Amino acid sequence: MSVATRSLRCQKFYDDREMTRAVRGGTETLRDAGIKYLPKEPGESQDSYKRRLARSFLTNYSDRTAKNLASKPFTRPIVVKSEQSQDLANEYVKAVDGKGTSLTGLSSTVFEDALWNGSSFIAVDCAIDGGRPYAYHLSGDNILGYRLDEDDRMIEIRIQEKAVIVDGQWGEKEVSRVRVFKRDGDVVTWSLYDCEGNDSPIVQDQPFALKEIPVAPVHSSAVVSSGELFAHPPLKDLAYMNIQHYQESSDQSNILRIARVPVLFASGVADDAAIAIGSEYAIKGEAGADLKYVEHSGAAIGAGRDSLKDLETKMQSYGSDMLENSGAVETATGRALRAGETNNKIAMMALNLASAVEKVLGWIAYFNKVSEPDFHVDINTEYGINSAPEELTALASARTMGDLSREDYLQEMKRRGILRNEFSLADNADRIATEMV
Repeated sequence: MSVATRSLRCQKFYDDREMTRAVRGGTETLRDAGIKYLPKEPGESQDSYKRRLARSFLTNYSDRTAKNLASKPFTRPIVVKSEQSQDLANEYVKAVDGKGTSLTGLSSTVFEDALWNGSSFIAVDCAIDGGRPYAYHLSGDNILGYRLDEDDRMIEIRIQEKAVIVDGQWGEKEVSRVRVFKRDGDVVTWSLYDCEGNDSPIVQDQPFALKEIPVAPVHSSAVVSSGELFAHPPLKDLAYMNIQHYQESSDQSNILRIARVPVLFASGVADDAAIAIGSEYAIKGEAGADLKYVEHSGAAIGAGRDSLKDLETKMQSYGSDMLENSGAVETATGRALRAGETNNKIAMMALNLASAVEKVLGWIAYFNKVSEPDFHVDINTEYGINSAPEELTALASARTMGDLSREDYLQEMKRRGILRNEFSLADNADRIATEMV
C-alpha cells in the first residue's frame, strides 16, 4: 500500500461525497461528468446528447443554502478574549494563516465546508526555522488515512498536499506530496513523502513542537461514531434534489425547444411535389390531399413546469429547520425570551467551531511559549431572532409587569438589532446614574 493510498474509511468518505462535490462544483463539473448526472435517453444520438448537455445548467440551490446558513454565525466578527495574552489574540484575529486571512475569514471557510461535507478541519503548522506559527483550512478530501487510540485521540494522520515547484528556467509544475503526523505518548513527529516517484521520503520522523497532532475537527453533528473522524453531511439530501432539478430542467428546456418548432405534415401529396414555404407561394395538391402544421399541445410542458416549481419550493425551504430552536414555546412572551437560545443545529455547529478555534489558538500560543493559554472565543449564535411588533410588545409588557429585568430587556433588544452591536449595558447604567444626579 502506497503512502498516498486512501484507507478504506477515507475512501468511503470520499466516495460518499462524490455527488456533493459535483453539485458544489456547479454547472461545469456536472457537464464534465456527462451521463453520470444527466443520463442519455434510449435512441438519443450522441450529437443530440452533446447539444442537450451543452444547453443544460445547474441552478445551485445547494450552494445558495450553504452560503446562507454559513453566514449566520459571522454576521459579526469572531471575538477572542484572554486575560494573559490579549495582544497575541488580537494579532491572530487579524491574520491567522500568515497570508492576511482573518480568523473570521478562515472560520467562515471551515464552517461552510463542514456544512457541505459533514466535517472540516483546522490545522496548525510552523516553519522549521522557528517562523511565525499559522493555522489553515484542511479539507476532509485531503485526508488519506488516520488512526485513533482507544480514547478516540488521534495518533496518526496522512494528509495529501499539492506544491508548485520550479521546472526549468521559466516553468513550474505541481507535485503531489503526503505529510504524515504520528504521536507516541506526548511525542509527535512528522514526515514528508514525494509521491511523484516511489514514495521516497523528503523528510522523515522530525520532532514536532506540540504534544498533539495539530488537526482540529469541526463537525456538523454533535455525535460522531466512535473511531470515526467524519460526520454525515447535512446537505446531502438537498444535493440529491438539486441533481433531480438539473435533470428535469434539462428535460424541460429540451421539450420547449422541440415544441416551439411546428412540424409540417403532408398527406396525399405526390412524393416529387415541390413544397415551398412563404407568403408568395401556393401549393397545389390532388383531391383529398392535406397539408398542415402539427404542434405540441403543451400539456406535458405545463406539468413539467409545475414539477420544477414544486421542487424549487422544497429546495428553497431546505435548511430552515437547521435554524429552528428546539423545545416547546407556548406564549408570545416565551418566544421573545427564548428566541436567542443556542439550541439549533447551526448554533451547535458554531459552538463546535468555537471549541476548535480555542484549541488551535492554544497550539499557536504553545509555539509562542505561552504555557497556560486562556483564550475564550465568542462566536455569534444569536441570529434569526424575531423582531416582529408582537414580539417587541411582549418584551415591553414583560418588562412593565416586572417579569423581566432591565438588563435582560436591553440584552433582548440588542439581540434583535434595535440597539447597536457595541451598546454596553454597563456604560448605559453609568450614564443613567449620572443623569439622575
